[in-house]
Amino acid sequence: MKKKFRISVLGLELILGAVIFGAVMCFVNSYNGYREFQKELEIIYGNVTEQFAQTAATYIDGDKIDHWLTDGADEEWEETTSRLNDITEAAEIVYVAVMKVSQDYSHRIYIFDTVNRKELNSKVYELGYRQSLEKKTADYIENLREILEQGKSVSMFSYKKGGGHVTSSVPLYNSEGQPCAIVSVYKPMHEIKAYKKRFLQSIIIWALVVTAAFVALYALFLYLGIIRPILFVTYETSHFAEKHGEFSGLIKKVRGHNEIATLAKSVEKMSSDIHRYIDDLTKATAEKERLGAELNVAKKIQAEMLPRVFPPYENHKEVELFASMEPAKEVGGDFYDFYMIDDDHFALVVGDVSGKGVPAALFMVITKTLLKDTAAHELDPAKIFEHVNQILCEGNESGLFVTCWLGILTLSTGEFKFANAGHNAPLIMQGGEIKYLTTKPNLMLAGMDGMPYTTHEITLAKGDRLFVYTDGVTEATNSSNELYGENRLITVMKYAIDKSSRDVIDIVRTDIDEFVSGAPQFDDITMLEMTYLGK
Repeated sequence: MKKKFRISVLGLELILGAVIFGAVMCFVNSYNGYREFQKELEIIYGNVTEQFAQTAATYIDGDKIDHWLTDGADEEWEETTSRLNDITEAAEIVYVAVMKVSQDYSHRIYIFDTVNRKELNSKVYELGYRQSLEKKTADYIENLREILEQGKSVSMFSYKKGGGHVTSSVPLYNSEGQPCAIVSVYKPMHEIKAYKKRFLQSIIIWALVVTAAFVALYALFLYLGIIRPILFVTYETSHFAEKHGEFSGLIKKVRGHNEIATLAKSVEKMSSDIHRYIDDLTKATAEKERLGAELNVAKKIQAEMLPRVFPPYENHKEVELFASMEPAKEVGGDFYDFYMIDDDHFALVVGDVSGKGVPAALFMVITKTLLKDTAAHELDPAKIFEHVNQILCEGNESGLFVTCWLGILTLSTGEFKFANAGHNAPLIMQGGEIKYLTTKPNLMLAGMDGMPYTTHEITLAKGDRLFVYTDGVTEATNSSNELYGENRLITVMKYAIDKSSRDVIDIVRTDIDEFVSGAPQFDDITMLEMTYLGK
């Protein structure tokens, strides 16, 4: 049971993902909070410094600006300077500067400049001091334009290691309401560094606490809702595989209505389904083995029913004969047969039952037996077919039928009578010529009761040969779905015209194998080759 508590790789990945997500969110929230804090601080400092600048502007008479620049300082200028110094010291401002900017914004001239006494290194610009603006940035010049031309107030912030400062500038108006100068107040932000430090400490601590709480709760949720159920399912599937389909019962602890619970129920159902399937498969396998054994016996019986001794008769040298039958399944519906009716009459027959497998094999046995029994007292192939057809049609509820070719040879004369019940025309070789022994075929056996059949007659000379086969030969199919065909068969037979009967069968069979090139056999293949040797 130790497997139940093993470390879950998926769980570690999910929790690690939550930690990374929390850390990212902590950083993002802290950064955004710090930016908002800085914006609010700038607004506060900007408003305060702007108010100081507006207050300083009320101390100055805008109509006297040009007078002071032309005639120099007077008593009013000194009084104004004193008041500006007071506000500089009281408000802890670094300096208050009043400047007039040239129309082309190329330089500015100082009217007032007060510096806090604590700023020991700061220089005070005297009345009339001229300062170039050529090195100032375009943004700086644009701010000056907004102040003088649009009457706006502008605050600019600068940050250093010490904390930074803010410079707020407002327009100074004359009695006609026109901006005539700029009042700038420079205030340090000594407190901002401490504010930032305290704020960052506070927000980081809270972000870490919230993130840790989130990760902890999320990890607990993952473990209880996802990781533990998945571990249960994983353990049970491993147990299922190791214990041959048995469960430990741990999967029943997975509850809920989510996908994991559904998966657990499916796995549990799979177990019962597999057990039932194994039982069914065991029974089916046993049944298949039993049927396979029975089919092997049936195949052996069917093979033993067909003549297998070649040459067939030691005391009848008038014929040379060889035949073969290869079923597409364990047992087939094709058959061949040959036998002596009496000392001078030799019968041969090839047939093909519709369908395949056991039903066709059983129907084949019946047909073969009826043909042989009927031929024992009848030498006319047509009458043999008519008698057998009548019997096969009786109670043929399965609807099977047989195509059949039957020939009876008089050994002493070479007279050969034959009938065709819907079967393929055989090949005959006479006088060095090979052709199909084509006649108008009659209806197959068991097709319709009362059908008439026709007996045909030819005379065989010494050395004439007859090749009878089923449609499994000409209809053999390769992987391109092409048929072997009658033309290829007759071409091969021309090549084998001087071979023995056994060799002819082997040559045709080899050529069929080369043609199909490994494609499956869909139909029984039966061939019989007979050579008449005469007396």
